[in-house]
Amino acid sequence: MPPIGRLSKWTWTVRSNRGRVTVLATMNSRNTWKRRSVALGFWLLCHAGVFLAESFGQGTGELAEMDRLVRQTNELAAEADPEGAAQAIGKAAMMADILTKQSSEPFTQSVFQTASRQYRAQERGLRALALYERGGGMPPAPAGICHALTQAVDQLRESKETLTRSPAPAQAEMAARQLALLTHNQEWEHLIKGLHEDVECTEK
Repeated sequence: MPPIGRLSKWTWTVRSNRGRVTVLATMNSRNTWKRRSVALGFWLLCHAGVFLAESFGQGTGELAEMDRLVRQTNELAAEADPEGAAQAIGKAAMMADILTKQSSEPFTQSVFQTASRQYRAQERGLRALALYERGGGMPPAPAGICHALTQAVDQLRESKETLTRSPAPAQAEMAARQLALLTHNQEWEHLIKGLHEDVECTEK
């Protein structure tokens, strides 16, 4: 498991805590200090969540491009490039916006619209992580980063509410996308909330 950016001087330990993957980082220095790091959690989540893009890789046009960009996001995040991953998922959101406008079926429109909101939330979280690492990766995080993380969680909650309220689309593929988005949404909300805590944000 590769180190993440500036955190290369850390020794990583992964353990399970009531079903949640927790990553502990131990810094070998004069003043040994331990903290959980959700930076590596992004690496773990992107590997665990690749199914979302890979399961729908047979589309055409904007749909295929959106799925390709989601896969690229996973790959870039796994390679410790949150900035590149943020750019890729931002473009995926743009493709979802186009697909929303192109669709004439209300349920399908709802799925793509929710996907766009979710991808924008992921983009915020990844950009916040990139800024945090660029600033040294040491808590407490600046207020701007904490605010961005809070906004990302709020966006994810909004998209989750839309997903849970919407009836299942008639098309089997759209119904599968809706379910996959909901699962991935919950994972990202859990992760970004953990990141908010781990970088010692006081903003709620």
